This record gives sequence, C-alpha cells and structure tokens, in this order.
Amino acid sequence: MAEIVVLGAGVASLSAAWHAGKAGMQAAVFEAKGRFGGLCDHFYAGNFRFDCGAHFGFSNNEPYRRVLEMTDSISHRPRPFNFEAGKWLKHPVQNNLYPLPAEEKVEAIKSFIKRPERTENPDYGRWLKEQFGEVIAGRYPARYTVKYWTVPPENLSTEWVGNRLYRPSLDEVLYGAMTEKTPQTYYFREMFYPRRGGFRAFIEPLREGLDLRFNKEAKFIDPDRKYVLFGDGSKEYYEHLVFSVPLPELVGMLKDVPEKVKEAAASLWATRAALVSVGFNLEKVSDYPWFYIYDPEILPARVHAPYLKSPDNVPEGKSSLQFETYFSRHKPLNLSEEGLIEHVTEAVEKMKLASKGDILAVDYRELPYANVVFDHGMTRRRDCVLDFVKSKGIVPVGRFGEWDYLWTDQSFLSGKKVEALAGML
Repeated sequence: MAEIVVLGAGVASLSAAWHAGKAGMQAAVFEAKGRFGGLCDHFYAGNFRFDCGAHFGFSNNEPYRRVLEMTDSISHRPRPFNFEAGKWLKHPVQNNLYPLPAEEKVEAIKSFIKRPERTENPDYGRWLKEQFGEVIAGRYPARYTVKYWTVPPENLSTEWVGNRLYRPSLDEVLYGAMTEKTPQTYYFREMFYPRRGGFRAFIEPLREGLDLRFNKEAKFIDPDRKYVLFGDGSKEYYEHLVFSVPLPELVGMLKDVPEKVKEAAASLWATRAALVSVGFNLEKVSDYPWFYIYDPEILPARVHAPYLKSPDNVPEGKSSLQFETYFSRHKPLNLSEEGLIEHVTEAVEKMKLASKGDILAVDYRELPYANVVFDHGMTRRRDCVLDFVKSKGIVPVGRFGEWDYLWTDQSFLSGKKVEALAGML
C-alpha cells in the first residue's frame, strides 16, 4: 500500500510525486505506457528526435525556473512567424502587417479603428472583433481557431485566453504596417530548451528516486475501499489518490457515479493532434523555430523546427520540422496516415521550404488528447465533475486532470499542491 498513488507519469504527476517526497510522503506513480513524460516525451524518426508537439521551457514562477536550471539548456529569444498565401509575417500578425499589399493594410487598419464596442461576456468570435476589428479577426485568429480548436470562434468562451493573444494599440498596428522592424511582443522574452536529450530532459531530474511502475493501466477505482484495479489484475491500496489521466476517463473508472456527473463528463471534449515529423537532408529547412499557417487548404495549423531548438535533435548537417494537424469529433481528420503525409510533403514544396527529394525520414502518430476545448458552459460542467471527484478524496493535477489549458509550468505547479496532503496523513 502506498500513502499516495499517482495515476499517469507526465510532468504534473512527476511533480506531485516529487513534491510528496520532499514533504516526507511516500508516493508510487503508475503509468499505462512503458515510458514517463506524457506530452513532454519524445520519439525518433530514423536518427531525428522529435518531441510530442512544440515545447519550450519558460515561466515566471520561481519553482519551475529552478527545475529548468537543473538541466544544461540553450536560451532562445522568441521568433515566431506566420505563413499566409506565400507571405511570411512576423508574429503576432495584428501588429506586423508590413508584408501585405497597401490596399489590404488600409482595409485592415480601417476595420481596426472601427472595431465594435466591447461587450460583457462575449463569445470568442465577438471578442476577436472587439480586439482587432472584423478584417484582422476574420482573416487571422478566426481562421486559425477552426484549424487549432476545430470549431468556429463563436462556439468558444473566452475563459482560456489570458495573455495568449496580444492586443495592440492603434499606434502599434500603424507602425507594424509601415516597417518590419517592430519590437518583440511575445508573452515571454526568453525561452529555454535542453542542450541534449529533447524537452523531456527538463523533467528527468523529477523522476530520480521515484517509485515508477510502468505498463500499469488503471481500470477501476473504488474510492470507498481506496484501491485501484489495474489491467493486469493487480490492486493498489492508497491513502490519497492523485491523477493526471483525462478527467472523463477517470469518471469512467469510478463506481456509483451520479447520472448528472456522467452526463457532464461525457460533454467534455478535447482536440486530437496528428503529428507528421520530417527529417531533411538539408542544413537549414526553415529560418523560424516555429510558425503558424493560416491558409485553410493547408491542414497543419502549427509547425516547429526541432533542429533550431538544439542541434542535438538531428544528425550533423541535417534539419527537421514537425507539422501539427488538429481534429476532433466536430472536425474529423478525413485523410489516412498516408494521405496526410502526402499532404504535408506537398505543403513543404508549396511553402518553398524543401523538395520531396530532400526528405530522409518521416513519422506519423496521433495524440489522443491535445487541447481542452472551452466551449460554452464547459467550466460549469467541468466543475460539476471535479466537485464530485474531490468529494471522493481524489486529487486532480495537470492539463487533463484539472481539465484546463495549462502550460508545462502550470502543470508542474498543479502537482505541487499535493504538499497540502502532508498534514492529512
């Protein structure tokens, strides 16, 4: 029997077990797969290393920065760009319109000046128009929303936005339309990436000394008798249960769940991601560590370049890109694995990044959970589920446990809350 049983071995779960140990508690981590890391893990296509999605280390909170400092890393200044119809625009687009034709810039600026008055609790579509005007909103973030969140912006609330979208002044929009020499307005000025070992190297120090048990998929939880039944038939009793597995899946493991909680859990949904990771026989395939694609006919929404994060990710003299295509029950991926790979290789040529003959390695895989979707009323329904789960003495952590749009540093802090359990044991 473990004092604390932790389900899942991503950053939030490792943080929970790590903080439990620092507080003098015994924790055992159970992971369904044969590796730890979750979305922070990596894989290989030939000799090319790829993370499970785009990752950098950044944070304003001191505890997570201390974790980052445990690993030898490379400092990066953010340089994201955007691709649209053959043009490359600095990010964020709204205050970097310089590459557009003059008449398009005038139209966008006039719309920005005439943007509608702000309303109370607007949907995300209305919010975008209030911030950027109808032209910029419709051409850029609204179009990207369909690619990234898989639904129109009107279907979303604004509870997830925070500081993720920059809201420029008129002076900034005008200045960015007249020159490409604009200041950096990304929400972090410095970002870090491990010199060796991929992004997972940042969380390697957390697993030292932990009781990690792999290939242990939880199937049933009895919160009254306080045990977890695993797929191999074994049981583990606990004093406290911490989980980072997706909240709807956890509800499916519990016994005696009220119908209203089941219905609320079934209504929660997240996007999925299809990753096409490509290694190139080129020293440089892109100038940008990551970029966004606005063209609707190109399915991937975001692309990042692992070789620019660290040369350790690729063989010497080679380069790499990873393309992220999002889909969901509301926007299915209507291509086979081979079809999406072919689509991506055609996009590589269309964007004039490389030719098909330059490709050395390709990997295709899907992430069953990418981003929690904040459709209308989601937080109310989610809180109904969380209230029930917490009433059973179960502690949610991480993006999918708390069912929130958490960055890596926020997931790390989410795991830290297990320290409060020390006085309860």
